[in-house]
Amino acid sequence: MPKKAAKEKKTMESCEEVGKELAEGEPCSPEQPHADVSANAEQVINMENPSTKDLMLAITSFKQDFNTKIDGVLTEIRIVQTDVKDCSGRIMEAEMRISTAEDEIQTLKETIEKLENKTKNLNNKVEDLEGRSRRNNLRVLGIPEKVEGNDTCSFMEKWIADTLKITPPVLERAHRTTASQSSTTYPRTIIIKCLNYKDRENILKAARIQKEVMYQNNKIRFLPDLPTEVYKRQRSYDGVRKRLRELGLDKHRVIYPARLLLTNDDRTVVFNTPTDVNKYIKELETVTEED
Repeated sequence: MPKKAAKEKKTMESCEEVGKELAEGEPCSPEQPHADVSANAEQVINMENPSTKDLMLAITSFKQDFNTKIDGVLTEIRIVQTDVKDCSGRIMEAEMRISTAEDEIQTLKETIEKLENKTKNLNNKVEDLEGRSRRNNLRVLGIPEKVEGNDTCSFMEKWIADTLKITPPVLERAHRTTASQSSTTYPRTIIIKCLNYKDRENILKAARIQKEVMYQNNKIRFLPDLPTEVYKRQRSYDGVRKRLRELGLDKHRVIYPARLLLTNDDRTVVFNTPTDVNKYIKELETVTEED
């Protein structure tokens, strides 16, 4: 009996020790279970009642995972920083090039403006020289083809003197234009060059006095021989001259190079452009309506 009581007491002490081990989260048997079962059991135990060691392991694992991810983020940030730095360098280089290009463009603009002004001045000088070289010339329109024969100068000298009743002019040259005009509709223009400028003026004055000059039932006109650009600018006054005639203002004429001389109420006005003439006409119409 004493042996049996001692054995039961020993068994009770052993159970109390197992209970303490279970309470402390330690295994109660020296025998180890299967690895997977043990891992799952530890996970369940850790999740339900984690110990300090489990918490430290979890924190360490989280830290390692966090550091790994942070390292990747930092690597990407470094790559972006490098790209941004490279882009910044390129942008600065582009800005410098643009600034240099703008300076060069401004210089080129100034140079072009100077060249344009110089070209304009040169064109004006060339036009003036061309006009001066033609100042003794006249264009005679309406003379039928081939009536002048082989000596155009002699024919024109005699015909002008007989028709306009003036002293025969001395012509340096006389020829028809080479411009292709239909001889069946209108004869080519004859250009004459007077040896003396006064002869040219006398011819124009006599033609204006006679008003209508005829040759074989053809109306003849005498016009100054002008450079092409000057002629175009003078023709731009045709519209306003027609309006002036409609208003009864007949005392006007185009003077060289391309200005309009108007005499109205014993007052002479010179206009440089057709636009100026239009403004003057509108003012006259306004005054007329008010009256």
